[in-house]
Amino acid sequence: GMLYGLYQSAQGIQAQSSRVDVIANNLANAGTSGFKRDLAIFQSNRPYDLDHGGGYDPPGNQNALSGGVTTAQVATDFSAGPLIKTGSSYDVALTGRGFFQVNDGRQNFLTRNGQFSVSPTGELVSQGSGMRVQSTVGQPIVVPPEATQVEIGEDGMVSWSTMDGDRTQLAKLAILQPASEKQLQKSGNSLYRYTGNALPAGPDAQVKQGYIEGSGVKPVSEMVEMIQASRAVEANVNMIKFQDDALDRLLQAATPH
Repeated sequence: GMLYGLYQSAQGIQAQSSRVDVIANNLANAGTSGFKRDLAIFQSNRPYDLDHGGGYDPPGNQNALSGGVTTAQVATDFSAGPLIKTGSSYDVALTGRGFFQVNDGRQNFLTRNGQFSVSPTGELVSQGSGMRVQSTVGQPIVVPPEATQVEIGEDGMVSWSTMDGDRTQLAKLAILQPASEKQLQKSGNSLYRYTGNALPAGPDAQVKQGYIEGSGVKPVSEMVEMIQASRAVEANVNMIKFQDDALDRLLQAATPH
């Protein structure tokens, strides 16, 4: 029973430490456009002996004890972040569910970060990663050097006009929605790898030019969580010390003097 308590406290420390890491990463991205906060989700386990056929029946109700807590998964909260007005033609935010698509020359990624700029070769690229923003036909979008004004409509249509006011449509931004957001894997820079199907997003996904979507992290609530997690680690460390002392006394009492 005593050793079991040590093992459970150690598990508690491990689970809370992973929670601290997740919260620290959220806080580090409180200023990252399009970032979605993560949550460490814990599961309580059944006692090891119950699941692995232990050879004895413990006294009392010890079979009813939990087998400790471990981190089951890290889930991402995909709710929309706040819209921040920048006024830049190449900043776009998505309202509603959906993702922009960018390509690094080898594979596609999805992102909610619409901070774009124009590369030296005229391609629309993601400012953070330098990846090319994809059109609905899976091609880069090239802005001609003579374009004085670039407009991006609510439907993602990119067009440009000259001084004379002639307007030319270039291409439409790909706006996709994966069948399930659970298929998305974070890959840094507010980018997601995805397996499975991503279809064109529904009509509620609208593009707002001159805005970016802020980080989904609320620093104050993350700080509160951080304090709770640190305290839980501390409590488990104290439990280990306490149990260690108790074991010591037990062994001393059992040793013939």
